[in-house]
Amino acid sequence: MDGYLRPEQTTTDGIIVDKSMFEAYTQSRQIAHDHQVEDKLKIPQLVIVRETSSGKSMLVQNFLRFLCSFSQANIATHCPVAYCLRYNPQLRNGEIRFLQPVGLSPKALGAHLQELMGQIQVSHRTTGGFRLEPYIVEIEGNEYTDFEILDVPGLIVGSDNPEHRAAVEKITEHYVRNPNFMIVQLKEASQLKANNYGARRVQELCTLDPAPCGSPLPPRFDYRQHMVTVQTKFETFVQKNQNGTAVNQEIETLREEFGETYFVNMIFDGYTFADHSYEESVNYISELPELEKHQVNEWIITKLNRLANEDESRYHPFNQKYRS
Repeated sequence: MDGYLRPEQTTTDGIIVDKSMFEAYTQSRQIAHDHQVEDKLKIPQLVIVRETSSGKSMLVQNFLRFLCSFSQANIATHCPVAYCLRYNPQLRNGEIRFLQPVGLSPKALGAHLQELMGQIQVSHRTTGGFRLEPYIVEIEGNEYTDFEILDVPGLIVGSDNPEHRAAVEKITEHYVRNPNFMIVQLKEASQLKANNYGARRVQELCTLDPAPCGSPLPPRFDYRQHMVTVQTKFETFVQKNQNGTAVNQEIETLREEFGETYFVNMIFDGYTFADHSYEESVNYISELPELEKHQVNEWIITKLNRLANEDESRYHPFNQKYRS
């Protein structure tokens, strides 16, 4: 999944973005800006929902193309964060400009969000330390298209603090029932649906009537038609599954349970951002797609298929229909 898309670049569905169409859209956006009617343009919007510790930070950073996590400081997300990406062809390659907060640098965003979340935790004690209104981060670059990612606090499983749990679910319900948002559900690839509280709760928050947390919006019964599941931490799946028969069966089960699905591993080699400089980590993020592709291909060729090709092997080779 790409958080940025340039003209004539292939999407995950194999579609080529026509350059003339892309330019027509950017021109229409400029006209809307000049006449102050930008809110009339439909910009793709994603809301990312997940349980805590499901690999969300790496997914967001892959969209943004720079390091912005504050999770290592043991500070939770206490309000939705709306990352608004804007295409600006006038900027240099690799240049990222913050429109809001004005003047902030990519390197400073993580610390800025960490401080903000601490303040919200203190100032919103009457609502469990959480705020419903999103914090806007608007950035532009020549490698982005207009795109908005809403990152909501992670759903809390088995919390001994029901106030926190209720606050997070109210925030989640507010956005997943909104038909303007496409839902991206995150889960760990090794987690089956029966053990996934987040998936069950998203279904309830979208479809129960009345809404469990008080949303005035009607049920969203077709929410699965507007949702994809991103199954993270695929490296754990790789380590656990070493023959093609088991891999094919488990991938098929996960696809049946969660519908349209993408598997991503995020980090294969034990890389930790805390042990590297900001510049090294930004470079690592930029190289991660190719690293992921190489590592998965190695696993398929040298583990699964080699085992399947041994004499009298009882295992099947990897089913290539799942590779894409």
